[in-house]
Amino acid sequence: MKILITGASSTLGKNLTSELLKTKQFSIRLLKHQSPVHKENCEIFQGDLQNVDSLGKACSEINTVVHLAALTHSSSGKAYFEINEEGTKNLITACEKNNVRRFIFVSSAAASEEGGDYGVSKLRCEELVRKSGLAWVILRPSEVYGVNMEEGIGKLVAWMKKFPIIPIIGDGSYFLSPVSVDDVVQVMVEILRSGSIKKETLNLCGPEKMTMNELVDRLAQIQKVQIKKIFLPIWFVRVGIGILSFFKSSLAFSDQIPRLLCRKDQSIDKIQTIVSYNPIKIEEGLLSSQSKEA
Repeated sequence: MKILITGASSTLGKNLTSELLKTKQFSIRLLKHQSPVHKENCEIFQGDLQNVDSLGKACSEINTVVHLAALTHSSSGKAYFEINEEGTKNLITACEKNNVRRFIFVSSAAASEEGGDYGVSKLRCEELVRKSGLAWVILRPSEVYGVNMEEGIGKLVAWMKKFPIIPIIGDGSYFLSPVSVDDVVQVMVEILRSGSIKKETLNLCGPEKMTMNELVDRLAQIQKVQIKKIFLPIWFVRVGIGILSFFKSSLAFSDQIPRLLCRKDQSIDKIQTIVSYNPIKIEEGLLSSQSKEA
């Protein structure tokens, strides 16, 4: 089977590629855009989600596309739709023209009308995928953590190691479901190896739901540090991000707030009836990541 992976330079893309190569069942082509991609035993294609011609060449002789590429942080709401929505539309068109059979789309647990511009762009991508003539699977990962992942939980852990005070947006009562990148990759490999799974939207969440407050407490316990939570009113955070945006800072973006606070479907009951999926708790996942880094 010949697979094209977009977003191959991401941590998830790199880990997925490594695991697929271990199986020796797949021929892999990686779509390179701006970030460098170096992987032995893989084809590297230069491409751009906004360039239909480059996508057509990348999809030539491909059986399955795994679409990871997306704009995740931007001060421009318009950019999310231009790159994520229109880019996915262009990729689907290239797949259909090249008789690609399967399309695995990695969306987000925040794909909803409440999830800010990023979440809405992902929701629209899902709609495009479902309307396509491809044998599709949509995966909705929640808060992914793992080795070399500097965003989200990784950034929170790094902050804890340096500072005794943790700023929390709002009252910290909103829910998250952290999931190890290893668990996400393993289920993706299983889906790719099984040609019978199609037309399914599946949550890739951790085994537990927890509030932000509970997550911070557990991370502090894992790291064996004492921290103090400082609760920041949402309006205050919005003003702060607005000031940062004025000075063109990339420290934070306004759509990260609704993405964090929106309601998410974190049930894994459905996916567990389809594949073998038993995600590990965050304590085990972080300790495993730390041992790999050491």
